[in-house]
Amino acid sequence: MKNTLTAILMACLSIFADASTAEEIPLTAEYWTLSEKGATFSEHMGRPAIAINGGAAVLKGTPFKNGIIEYDVSMKEVRGFGGVYFRENGQNAEYFYLRSHQSGNPDANQYVPKINGISAWQIYYGERYAVPTRYNYEGWIHVKLAIKDNKMDVYIDSNEPVLHVNNLEHAVVAGQIRLGGARQDFNYSNIRVTHTDDVTLVGTAPELKPLPEGIITSFDVGARVIKGADIEGKTVLDAAHTADQTWRKLNVGEKGIANLSKIGSRTREVNTLLVRITITADEARALPIKYGFSDRVTVFLNGHAIAHGDDSYVSRDYRFLGTVGLYDTVFPWLKEGENELIFAVTEGFGGWAMMAAVADTEGVSIR
Repeated sequence: MKNTLTAILMACLSIFADASTAEEIPLTAEYWTLSEKGATFSEHMGRPAIAINGGAAVLKGTPFKNGIIEYDVSMKEVRGFGGVYFRENGQNAEYFYLRSHQSGNPDANQYVPKINGISAWQIYYGERYAVPTRYNYEGWIHVKLAIKDNKMDVYIDSNEPVLHVNNLEHAVVAGQIRLGGARQDFNYSNIRVTHTDDVTLVGTAPELKPLPEGIITSFDVGARVIKGADIEGKTVLDAAHTADQTWRKLNVGEKGIANLSKIGSRTREVNTLLVRITITADEARALPIKYGFSDRVTVFLNGHAIAHGDDSYVSRDYRFLGTVGLYDTVFPWLKEGENELIFAVTEGFGGWAMMAAVADTEGVSIR
């Protein structure tokens, strides 16, 4: 009996493990685990479907590493976000999704990594991560992701890739596949998964732009996450916040932005990391420093606050997305010798980030 059950199980899983097949995966509880809320097996436009709005559907069976994920999705022309997480392990995953309300716009869709539970769309924006695709709201939209190691071709109702991503963030480790959707009903059908290392990618990523002049390429980041309320609005940085920190070096990514979620996770209240640079000056002087962050920051020079900013999503107006760039400048007055500049960065939504640049480094050294 045990051998018979094992044989049946292996037969069920074979549609996922066999690289030569890409059969349609039945939309039943035998193959999918649905969240308690926001996901249901349904019928849509004459097909079996999974309807997701605020929930998720996890594919059972062999974890996915390399291969092809494809599906049809139906959505309305209203605000919404729906797509697929892959190589998901705990709080980390790769993610590609459609913005149903942005058809034809540069941010109609996006690749982002999820790191420690944070999807960093405010960091991974622009033409290397998204493409202005137009959507068919009257029928099914076919999406195909061809994935090989740290690269991915994206097809959206197309025979050629509309987007090529050449820098998938996470290590190449197998993980689960999860469908998601929010703000409206996303109906998924005709779902097929091929597991294989034999994937031919034909897309080309847009050219990588040079980093801004004087970009700081790494920061020291305190590993202990702090309550934002203990720092925001304070004029003096409590020495207790730095005394027991373990400082970790964090390099910036290809846009010159340090993704702080690599250091740790956050809760609604415990959501602030200290990001430090040390500046040694030959003499007392002011030093212009351009910087960008997500979502809020208080800047401390030698323990005293000199600036505060809020670049949260829609904090300025309904069109402001909170994406990260060198949009602010501070002019710290350095003393002769060593100075400690700390950015206390608080994350709320969309990516935990810090970047800075110093164009005039005459008479100073930065580490």
